[in-house]
Amino acid sequence: MTNIAQVAVGVINLIEDSRFIYSIAANAMDAVEALQDSELTGAEKKKWVLAFVKSAVFNIIENWDAYAALISDFIDKIKTVYNEVRSLFGG
Repeated sequence: MTNIAQVAVGVINLIEDSRFIYSIAANAMDAVEALQDSELTGAEKKKWVLAFVKSAVFNIIENWDAYAALISDFIDKIKTVYNEVRSLFGG
């Protein structure tokens, strides 16, 4: 049986091992948000970020498909948190 601590350790290890990929994703998210006069939808921005991250790390990571789902989930969660923080502070 899996307990919360085991899951937490797995997530923490994954983040520690993949920190550079998540940093690239977060920076790419900022870059696409900073585009002036962009008419991209949220889904289009996410697609752009995923493509950028894939191109940036493809030579390092042999199994992109395993990371693609994780990074996609990361983008969704970070964007949700970002939007909530902005709404709290009137941004």
